[in-house]
Amino acid sequence: MTRIIDLRVKEKIYKSKKTRLSILNDFSLQVAAGEKIAIVGESGAGKSSLLNIIGLIDRNYHGEYALLGSLTNDLHASKLAQWRNQKIGFVLQESALINSLTIEDNIKLPFLYAEKKTFQPEDFESVISAIGLKPILKKKPLECSGGEKARAVFARGIIMKPQIILADEPTASLDMENRERIVSLLFKMNREFNTTVITVTHDLEIANRHDRVIHLESPARKCQ
Repeated sequence: MTRIIDLRVKEKIYKSKKTRLSILNDFSLQVAAGEKIAIVGESGAGKSSLLNIIGLIDRNYHGEYALLGSLTNDLHASKLAQWRNQKIGFVLQESALINSLTIEDNIKLPFLYAEKKTFQPEDFESVISAIGLKPILKKKPLECSGGEKARAVFARGIIMKPQIILADEPTASLDMENRERIVSLLFKMNREFNTTVITVTHDLEIANRHDRVIHLESPARKCQ
């Protein structure tokens, strides 16, 4: 299988006035195209930080990262932005919806920045139906529940059929029915489009449905 991710992190450092936190020490991750990877660990272990590095959001770390066969450390900001929009789908806890836009317009937002609009109207309808979002498409985020907004963020993350989906606790605020809808659609994209899926989750049942589970250990805080 083609290797799509080859990441080697020597160290990621967070500093405050009194402490120094070092995470992802000597961490390496190799992922083949089409793999499903789950990342688990205690709060503070670096799960979300790892997703941000993989997703080209966080570049402030010591290490080397090859994505899709290209070394990313020296890529220009415009190229990184293009890859984030077209090749990587983000379903992150911090992915805020724009309150002035309808749910439908929020989901279609990635189209505005795409060079090639390959996603067809029938594909949009298919995603919306699968997640059960039709009744709220004309609503704005402030009119929606937390679960509805979580599903809208998920739809926006997969709407461009990205090569890689990065999901940070995608089912945390959902009931059992919608939780299964999200997981089923995630794995359906993996099967049909060979999409690589990397999921951060505290739910071990969901984690064990992936091909591999990676456990991150909590680091120790050191005084300055």
